[in-house]
Amino acid sequence: MKKTSIAVSFVAVMTSVVLQGCASPYNPPRFPDQQSASPAGGTFVNVENLRNIGVGLNKDQVRDLIGPPHFNEWFVGNHVWNYLFDFRRGGEIVSCQYQVQFDRHMQVSGTFWRDPSCAALMQAAASEPVAPATAQQTSATVDEFSLQTDALFAFGKSDIAALQPEGRQALDGAVARIEHHQAVSEVTVVGHTDRIGSDAINQRLSLARANTVRDYLVAHGVDAHVIHTEGVGASQPVTHCPAGESGAVIACLKPDRRVTIGVSAQR
Repeated sequence: MKKTSIAVSFVAVMTSVVLQGCASPYNPPRFPDQQSASPAGGTFVNVENLRNIGVGLNKDQVRDLIGPPHFNEWFVGNHVWNYLFDFRRGGEIVSCQYQVQFDRHMQVSGTFWRDPSCAALMQAAASEPVAPATAQQTSATVDEFSLQTDALFAFGKSDIAALQPEGRQALDGAVARIEHHQAVSEVTVVGHTDRIGSDAINQRLSLARANTVRDYLVAHGVDAHVIHTEGVGASQPVTHCPAGESGAVIACLKPDRRVTIGVSAQR
């Protein structure tokens, strides 16, 4: 009897998972319990990336911009992703639930805030003025270096799971190099590709890789608030290689496939 009960329970749980994986949008939207978010308490989102979320983007583009959903909704066939984002308002931190809905082609069909006032918080964060530097405290670039993406990622990949062992070692070295500096005010992470492929694909890949590097730095202790990411595709080459896409040309273009990191600090 106990075995039968366990089997029935298992089937019920798996059925629930499958149903969750195929969740469909509701209008008005339904939001999950905030306490079930992972990580608990939400995350600070890159506001510029969040403002780029719009109708027509696919799931990969959404994940590259704002990360995976915070409520275990990555299952195949799921049409709803929910997030819990944190914003600073004066001296307090405000948590806001955000939902992205996808159509039958798995392209964004709409976005929603559980609390409509959160949209104003996003606009306020994007337009916050930067305090001018004073004579006593100015920011200057103190370090610049490049990481070859051939060593960081598997070919054509950009997600954290595609980081190669030597890539993780290189990023650990980058963390140590950044932490060596005192009063770091900004870390700029810029993704670059070679010229092979379309401009749109190269721009998207370069930004996705920059964002993955940012996520790794944050996970290993670098302050998320000082990191700025950008993808510039193949617009800033450092090589002078012949035309074509032969093996020799691809090898020649290797220095173009990189992520550059600039570190600025208060002086």
